[in-house]
Amino acid sequence: MKRLLLASYGVGALPQVVDGDAAGLRLAFVPTAAGPDAEAKEWVRADRRQLEALGCEVSTLDLARTDASDVAAALGGVDGVFLSGGNSYLLLWHARRSGFAEHAVPLVERGELLYVGTSAGAMVAGPDLAPAANLDNRREVPELESSAGLGITPLTVLPHDNDPEARVLHDDIVAAHPDVRLRDGTAVLVRGDEAEVVDSPVVA
Repeated sequence: MKRLLLASYGVGALPQVVDGDAAGLRLAFVPTAAGPDAEAKEWVRADRRQLEALGCEVSTLDLARTDASDVAAALGGVDGVFLSGGNSYLLLWHARRSGFAEHAVPLVERGELLYVGTSAGAMVAGPDLAPAANLDNRREVPELESSAGLGITPLTVLPHDNDPEARVLHDDIVAAHPDVRLRDGTAVLVRGDEAEVVDSPVVA
């Protein structure tokens, strides 16, 4: 059974995905959406701190600096992947270029790999970035030919709905697209074909 946690910001619901205890969970941490200086970004550092506070064993997998053979090897040694936030188009481009999409998606679909994403990492799991992602960010990735997402879930996640500007954008989007609007501190928990919105606070 496939398992996903798609959060706006805050991964406190992670134990619910793994039956109550995330301690010892091996996660490949993908900071790629945040760009070349990803590890210096506060939200990336915060995501890593939260996972470590939950007792997860975190190893970095930057898709901008790897190829298909490295991705396959990395995925073979973990229980799940964690995709942090930033530019969702940049993340999608590297997910396809590096072979991550080819290797990871079937494993997630078969329930062999847990998928956790915040913000951009949550958005790319859906059918398409176009309804929700900032189109200005797409200009940074001219190589990207399609905005089609990884398609692991039919849900279009709209993160940071507590932000006034984001909320106005989401008001326009929901008229035409299926969606899940997420405030920071909430997430979509997916088990198989079932999905529910749960509280997912920031872990101190």
